[in-house]
Amino acid sequence: MSSKSVIIFTSVLVTIIIGSGFMSSFALSGSSTEFGSLNIDEDSASISESEITIISISGTIVNYYSGQYIIIEIMKPDNSSIEIKTIADNNGIFSTPIILDSNWEVGNYQLLATYLNNEIGSASFVITSVSIPNIPVFSNIGSLEMDSDEITITGNEKSTVKVEGNIKDYQKREPITLKIIHPDGLISDVIITGKSNGDFTAHISIEENWKSGSFSIIASYDEKDFGKVDFQLNKIQIPIYFKNVASWWSDGLIEDFEFVDGIEYLINEGIIEIPNLSQNTSSNENTIPDWVRQNIGWWSNGLTSDTELVNSIQYLVEKGIIQVN
Repeated sequence: MSSKSVIIFTSVLVTIIIGSGFMSSFALSGSSTEFGSLNIDEDSASISESEITIISISGTIVNYYSGQYIIIEIMKPDNSSIEIKTIADNNGIFSTPIILDSNWEVGNYQLLATYLNNEIGSASFVITSVSIPNIPVFSNIGSLEMDSDEITITGNEKSTVKVEGNIKDYQKREPITLKIIHPDGLISDVIITGKSNGDFTAHISIEENWKSGSFSIIASYDEKDFGKVDFQLNKIQIPIYFKNVASWWSDGLIEDFEFVDGIEYLINEGIIEIPNLSQNTSSNENTIPDWVRQNIGWWSNGLTSDTELVNSIQYLVEKGIIQVN
């Protein structure tokens, strides 16, 4: 964090309108800097089997560039840490949930949010107790599995998330609810039914408005949660005309610096969407390796997939050849 940054601790009472029309109040706590703010809606939690425990993280980014990740590091009581990546809307506002289950231990948790290597805020919460699992992966009710924990799609490509499982004592035609928790905290439900033996399969369509990030799917039957799976969605958006630019560069018709400047502009303006771009470069190299030129040339001629292009750009960003804001 910059030496000029001043952390201003806040505790703001916010009134929200629940969808049913009833009013509910809760306190947001956290901190802010000149670069943004970070808040959480609960500073303590108790994990039990009877209900899903979710802490909501929210905040703002000053001068946000569309598509750039906000990094939220959560330091656990045992000094290990996990990292959450999320993105903000066009106004620089972001939100993401933390889903707490029996894998979380009792103790104090520290949150630090950064954007483009600048600290935007910090917060903390405490887990006071953890009882028996509230969202087990396998229970006496049933099981839930998914075919992939990472999905990458390009442009307007259609794709689905496949989940399957079994209900041990399934009653024919009884509904099974799949609750989808999005990176921005949005929750949507998919209702399915199983076979007579309790087996079920669902192909959940990935909608065009879904954003890149970490998703969770929680399955319930007879109003009881019995399984949870997580997956990472990576959305790649590359304009068609970029193939021409890539081809010209690979053929030596434009200079390296022109190609690099062009990619930087397209990424920073959100015209190209590339997932998992590192904000911490391992070096500051100036020369683009021949294998990168070859891979991008092959991609421009339709010989390799968009994933190969993404891998090449991710490498250039990691090495500091391409600078992203």
